[in-house]
Amino acid sequence: MTKPAKILQYVSVALALALLFGTAYLLWVVVTQLLKFLANANPSVSAAVVGAMATVLVGVGGALYTQAQIKRREIEDAHRSRKVEIYKGFLDVVAKVMARTNEKVSLEPISDQALVDFLVEFKTNIILWASPKVINAQLNFEKVSSSGGNSLIAVDQLYKAIREDIGLSNRSLDKHQLIKMYLSDPDEMDRASASNSSLQRTSLTSHR
Repeated sequence: MTKPAKILQYVSVALALALLFGTAYLLWVVVTQLLKFLANANPSVSAAVVGAMATVLVGVGGALYTQAQIKRREIEDAHRSRKVEIYKGFLDVVAKVMARTNEKVSLEPISDQALVDFLVEFKTNIILWASPKVINAQLNFEKVSSSGGNSLIAVDQLYKAIREDIGLSNRSLDKHQLIKMYLSDPDEMDRASASNSSLQRTSLTSHR
């Protein structure tokens, strides 16, 4: 930093400190004079002044609170827009993966390498932007997929966590309803679940 720039910086800091102390001193003088006035004034006048001050303070406080709420909503909306962008990318990739097994879908299937690259980027994004529920659902999806479990059910749970994170309700959705939207035969999901439950009961019975 050049010498003139340093001098300008020091002057700016000095002016800022002077303004701060000047404002604090002026406020102290005003409060002191006001207290003296209230101490010597007629009680009815003092009450009126205090009431007026309370009204002003409440009004200022309300305005500041409103501004803070507006700012908070703006930040939340910005975060939500970013989350929607990230999650939309994930949904698009899942649709391309499912297109591999559906000849009727004209989407270009995604390559294995492109899928791996996307998932690495997606994990980074959800660490920064997603809710804990979405992160847990993603980890559960990876665990189920690597262990040979029903990955469709895990994806459905992840979808619900994603919807909840961007403020959407899952209250009226039936079980596995989201993932069924991608299946050519939605009832296939129910049959697979029923078959898995039957196999589990048979396995338990055989071990008794």
